[in-house]
Amino acid sequence: MFQEVCIKMALMFRFYLLVCVFLSNFALAQELTLPPAKNFFTDSQKVWKKQTPILIMFSIPDCGFCKKVKEDVIGPMADLKEYDDKIIIRHINANSFDDLRNFYNEEVSHNEFASRKAVNFFPSVLLVDQYGVTLEKMIGVANEDYYWTDLDELIISATNKLTNKMKAKL
Repeated sequence: MFQEVCIKMALMFRFYLLVCVFLSNFALAQELTLPPAKNFFTDSQKVWKKQTPILIMFSIPDCGFCKKVKEDVIGPMADLKEYDDKIIIRHINANSFDDLRNFYNEEVSHNEFASRKAVNFFPSVLLVDQYGVTLEKMIGVANEDYYWTDLDELIISATNKLTNKMKAKL
């Protein structure tokens, strides 16, 4: 009798453990989703208000480094409150034909937007101002260990350039 109860408890434990593993993997998959670019025209108004650059990550499916940058750097940045005040994060799937509004309120596809920005190496990260002008860029992954630090330095540099541009008098 005692042995049967132990076997049933062990089976229940395995079942709950399996459910926990399944749910944790589902949660991790959800975290990889970055805010997709939909309307840069609206985002540009946020740049004017917050005086923060827009970070645009360009990637393609089945790109190992793209996935790694999303999982290890940009995804966590998007989740951190600290970066809410520093940057506006958007993602472009360069193979996608989903529509978005560019900085001039024109409807273009993600693919066309990447083409117009001459992005043909992935992952690429552009930090842009309210007009879509590139302030800083990072192409590829030069060093995985320092990617976050290097990107942080570019964010600071882009923010300084943006602030100086916005303070400039004609």
